[in-house]
Amino acid sequence: MTFVTTSLAIAGIAAASIPILVHLLLRRRRRPMAWAAMTLLMEAARRHRRRSRLEQILLLTVRAILVAILGIALAQPLLGERSTILGTRTVHLVLDDGLASGLVESDGRTTLERQSAEAIAVIESLGGNDRVAVTLAGAPARRLVFGPSTDHRSTIRAIEGLSSREGATDLAGALDLVNGGIDETGNQEVRVFSDFRRGSLDDRRRPSPIRDASGAPIELIATPPTETTDSNTQIVSIETARTPLSTAGAGDLLLVDVGLRRTGVLGEAVTNVRLGGDAIAGFENRRVDWPAGRAETRVDFQIRVDEDGGVLEATIDPDSLPLDDRRVTIVSGREPTRVLLVDRDDLAVGTRLDRLRGTDWFERALLPSPETVIVEAIDIDRADPATIGERDLEGVSLLVLGRPDLLPDDFSETLASWVRRGGVAVVLPPGETTIRAWASSMLERLELPWAVALESTAVDPPRRLPPEQPDSPLTSLIDSEMTELAPSVRIDRRLPVEGVPDGDLVLVDETGDPVLLDAPVGAGRVVFFAVTPELGWTDLPVRPLMVPLVQEIARQGTALSRRGGDGVVGARSPTFRSTGITRVVMSGASNREVAGDETDLPERSGVAVGVDLAGRTVEQAVINPDVMGGMVEPVGRDGVEAWLEPAGSWRFTGAEVDAVELVEDRGSLAVMLVAVVLALAIVELVLARWFARGGLRTRRSHGLTGANADAEIDRSRRGGAAA
Repeated sequence: MTFVTTSLAIAGIAAASIPILVHLLLRRRRRPMAWAAMTLLMEAARRHRRRSRLEQILLLTVRAILVAILGIALAQPLLGERSTILGTRTVHLVLDDGLASGLVESDGRTTLERQSAEAIAVIESLGGNDRVAVTLAGAPARRLVFGPSTDHRSTIRAIEGLSSREGATDLAGALDLVNGGIDETGNQEVRVFSDFRRGSLDDRRRPSPIRDASGAPIELIATPPTETTDSNTQIVSIETARTPLSTAGAGDLLLVDVGLRRTGVLGEAVTNVRLGGDAIAGFENRRVDWPAGRAETRVDFQIRVDEDGGVLEATIDPDSLPLDDRRVTIVSGREPTRVLLVDRDDLAVGTRLDRLRGTDWFERALLPSPETVIVEAIDIDRADPATIGERDLEGVSLLVLGRPDLLPDDFSETLASWVRRGGVAVVLPPGETTIRAWASSMLERLELPWAVALESTAVDPPRRLPPEQPDSPLTSLIDSEMTELAPSVRIDRRLPVEGVPDGDLVLVDETGDPVLLDAPVGAGRVVFFAVTPELGWTDLPVRPLMVPLVQEIARQGTALSRRGGDGVVGARSPTFRSTGITRVVMSGASNREVAGDETDLPERSGVAVGVDLAGRTVEQAVINPDVMGGMVEPVGRDGVEAWLEPAGSWRFTGAEVDAVELVEDRGSLAVMLVAVVLALAIVELVLARWFARGGLRTRRSHGLTGANADAEIDRSRRGGAAA
């Protein structure tokens, strides 16, 4: 047993000695004085002394026990798991410093500041020997204090210096970090400080059971989920509809699409969107009028991009959560787009349309007219599939594989690495008959779920493309034209593909079978033709759809791959496509060395610059906030309870709940002890009054001794018989 207030327990036990001291001090030795009947009185005193001593001992014992138990009751004794609260214990604090914790509350403090104050109050209540560890849940989850520490003052200073991150909250990861750091037994406690908003809980990940080194469960104490509904407007995307291509004139027109989202309260509101940055001269502004209940909208800009490109930044009016009110992207300057066509040289192809291969039709669609200024914007090279290597891919933005069946066996890994860094690979099935299983190994390296047949099959009767095609980001700019362009295309042969998710479909035939697929792979994309663009397969090459389709694959595919290379705070590192980068430099952050393809997860948003050994800028990449962490809707108590359930033993706490739990933990035993004190007080009162009236006396204790006492007893008996 231990006590919340040890001093009171010690004082109570010490006070138990007061009745004893009083008893000893009041015992005065008197000098006996002889007088006439002293012999009789000495005999009576001898008998009375035994009775009196027994009475005094009983009263003294009751009074001492009463005072001691009263002190123990006031000291609030604890039993069970909490019995070592004043001994050495370890408290693990988990603070939610994710994006949602930057919400400014009605008192002007952020949610993180309020929760930090609560965590500091817990630390200040600890004993000097108690240890504390602090883990931060803002992605990526990390330890603020390495290992449990008894230096409470330094821990408090570290908490006071915290600021909210722009990443989502990873509570499950933080609790796993705590779980992995518990390497001892004894009194352990885990406390979580979070409002548990929608952006703070990931339903895909649940906490694991929390146990100490012996496997015993550790109780998790969490702050109650918020019930306050706030409002937050965030920029969720900034997309360039086309990659600028070098043309004559003072810059290139660029379509910019800015996506906005509201969470929480969805009343009527006005948002001003501002577009700026060093990629354009000046600023562009748009006003958005939100009707009640609307959560998402898109704002379009048409701007002229500077020749050198640069950073494009979208901002909105500051709101209660300013961390997601800004988003950036990189706009490339006027540099030619390098396209590499991989196919065998065939001098017999000539100019006959029926002998043109898929790569030939692709090149014609990229450059439909030699006189257009687009010739300066696209640089097309060719490579033999049997000899292609990693060096051939340097500086290439678009790779068209016309004979994937002839690629070297070790090229699949090279291709996958290049695509993940931001390249766009277009795969055309071999127009000639082949029985080599070329697709399975390639798709396996690219981690795509598609199942491609070994051989193509004839389509009899031929099929058409329906006017309604799937929604795809690859063809979003020509969706309005698709109803007129698609039905004219006929399909005569196809390569069966199964296991295709709906989101990967770009074109389908009238039976719903895939014709064109597109999927992101890392920072890049893979575009797969199930119907190769040759006249033996389809009449697509000579239909009006061919040119805009290929143009969108080149332009929009490249733009999508660049966006796929953007970094996200706490979730994804930016992808640099260029080689030779040795360091990543970012304003306001320490430089990071680049080891292979792996870099640390970013901890803040901004522009990251990749430099080489000489310190020259090689490439820029952007890092944006994780807007999923900015969803401020309350999850509700039931939802949080369901999420915490796998953690094992847990409970909510708070100012008002702490008082209840205090009574539950300490009150039961303290109340019992107070009841014992009252009972002892009653016993002491009864005994004192009883002893004062004679107490444990008998007939022989009236002061008579020997024959006198016996004579007195006889007289009493005779008197009773006569009556």
